[in-house]
Amino acid sequence: MTVATAAAPARLFASAIAAASITVFLLAGQADGGTRAWNAYLAPVGVCSAATDAAAPAAVQSRAVTCLVNWARKQERRSRLLQRPKLERASELKGQRVASCGQFSHTPCGVDVTADVRAAGYEFGMFGENLFVGTWGRISARDVVSAWLRSPPHRANVLGSHFRHLGAAPTRASGLIDGSDAVVWTATFASPR
Repeated sequence: MTVATAAAPARLFASAIAAASITVFLLAGQADGGTRAWNAYLAPVGVCSAATDAAAPAAVQSRAVTCLVNWARKQERRSRLLQRPKLERASELKGQRVASCGQFSHTPCGVDVTADVRAAGYEFGMFGENLFVGTWGRISARDVVSAWLRSPPHRANVLGSHFRHLGAAPTRASGLIDGSDAVVWTATFASPR
């Protein structure tokens, strides 16, 4: 997870969670992680179409992630995040970079954390990013969002009141986990300048 503003310098804090997702936390303001237990933010099965289908097409899974994120936000009376094609593209680019570099990182191959958002043409005032990695074909949208909700810094991005838009995308990555195919999920949270 990454939170950064375009104008403010940030400090770096790194951590990993058991669900094999990683956090790089650039804190420019107060984190917004909600007040309840993580599972209070997870939508019941059936609320979001195809959320438990690990074999669903990427576009369907991306919509399920957005649905699950917005359901969690509703629990804290946060505004819905709107899907933006440029942020989906940024998420795809980040996933592809992670896969090609073979580094599960917000800065794979040493590239700036915001490079993919800028390359996609989204002019942001506020930016955040969540990553997740798991075994290809076994991870559903609900698994991904569940892992993010269990991690306070990732949950802060999901619930962040300062975000307005979201793009999420899965990318296939060969050899990232024990030599097998992996799925890298990237969620890009942002607000325009």
